[in-house]
Amino acid sequence: MTAPFEIVGGAGEAEAAAIAAVITRVLLDEAEVRAVPPRQPRPSSWVVACRPRETPGPLSSHTYESPGRTKIDSAEVDPEER
Repeated sequence: MTAPFEIVGGAGEAEAAAIAAVITRVLLDEAEVRAVPPRQPRPSSWVVACRPRETPGPLSSHTYESPGRTKIDSAEVDPEER
């Protein structure tokens, strides 16, 4: 296999072979990574934590039975009974 690059600068055969092996390995690794489609980016934990969330209101049984509340305070009472 002929390398698509040329090593110059006074390197001996052993050094040139080592450099060529490393460059070839890097090129193969990059080709391998490019062959896999990129993953969908995920927002960081900070971004997810700052987003507004839907929080359900308290259950009607909890608001009706809680101390200090009367039947009039409850949302379940018909307007005619108030």
